[in-house]
Amino acid sequence: MRRRSQAAGPRRRRASRRPGDTQAAVLTAAMNEFAERGYEGARVDRIAAGAGVNKAMLYYHFGSKQRLYLAVVRDMVGTIAARARQIADSSGTAQERLDAWVGAVVEEAAARPWFPPIMLRELASGARHLDAETFGLLNSVFGAVREVIVHGQERGEFRKADPLLTYLTIMPPILLFFARERVRAASRLVRGIAAPRSRQQFIEHMQASMRGMLRKDP
Repeated sequence: MRRRSQAAGPRRRRASRRPGDTQAAVLTAAMNEFAERGYEGARVDRIAAGAGVNKAMLYYHFGSKQRLYLAVVRDMVGTIAARARQIADSSGTAQERLDAWVGAVVEEAAARPWFPPIMLRELASGARHLDAETFGLLNSVFGAVREVIVHGQERGEFRKADPLLTYLTIMPPILLFFARERVRAASRLVRGIAAPRSRQQFIEHMQASMRGMLRKDP
């Protein structure tokens, strides 16, 4: 009887979880699994085990591995899209809003260390695991910063640089910065890797780089 009671304990604890807590636990486990192994290598049974639920409960909340993966990606992209839109619609000069945009992207990436390896893998694979809704969120991130750049050009703050090429010059270094920190944390050869830079140093560097790209000739 004691053995049965002990076995029932975890089931009772899982059953007492609120749905939101279960979803959060699954998302956290999925973030780590997809970051470590990519979409193809990730296994639903490992995610369920990491979340402390059975696979039936995982499928109940997310439906499929694909939908779970999209939920993980949208957690980051949706947050950035909302902040980017808020920044684009705010007051201040175009340069101030551009600085705020860079800071927001870096801060959100720092809060989700799993995101850069997932996104780098996804880009390398041709983004074949994303859907139209997720692409829409990605486009809205670019759309917001494009508005800021165009507004700065119209007001004479920025030179006539291509907004898309400017955006594509900004995003890869941000992904690589955090991916490198992940390598540094895991590598046995850490002595051969240059010392890390602080997040604030990186933000200021990227802001200065963007100013340089968009500065009008004297």
